[in-house]
Amino acid sequence: MISPALTPSLSGGAAPYSTAYDTEDTAVGAITIHETVDATVETVFAYVDDYRNTTKYMVGLTKWKPTTDVTHGKGAKFEVAMKAGPATLGSIVDISLWSENKAIGWHSVEGFKQKGQWAFRRAGDGTDVTFTMEYELPGGIAGRMLSRAADPVVRSNLQRSVKQLKQHTEKLKPARPTKTTAKPAAKAAAKRGTGGRAAKR
Repeated sequence: MISPALTPSLSGGAAPYSTAYDTEDTAVGAITIHETVDATVETVFAYVDDYRNTTKYMVGLTKWKPTTDVTHGKGAKFEVAMKAGPATLGSIVDISLWSENKAIGWHSVEGFKQKGQWAFRRAGDGTDVTFTMEYELPGGIAGRMLSRAADPVVRSNLQRSVKQLKQHTEKLKPARPTKTTAKPAAKAAAKRGTGGRAAKR
């Protein structure tokens, strides 16, 4: 589910959802998506935390590559490339928030400006997932034209990404044990065997 009217700012305030151009130089957007996943919070968090999975569920993301030997947790850095319509948006992001089974957050330090966060909350045997992202698309005359084409693609890709995360992680949840019962013939044979042993005593 998407909250289009008002999205919480990652800095703690409130940021308006907007596809309009907030300044003459840049296009600023923000989106928040909620989803309930039928898998444990440990399963969902571990899947998101493993960078090797990122391009599997993030639609349009063609690269999420570590730039150092640190591949997860606070301080890890990744080279990122995202297809958005006719453009590929590249950046280097830093994991600035990491709380096990609770949240993973990042912000860009180079390139395409973005700030995002995955938040996880236990909901019975499942998980409530919230994805939040703020981003800034290129400005200028040429940049504006590109941004008008890229912005709806970015939003659509992010919505589909959360859905794909749900699908992928729900396939990973352990199968519920099924109660097995002995077949009637086997039961009868066992009963005869017991009776025979009793008769011999």
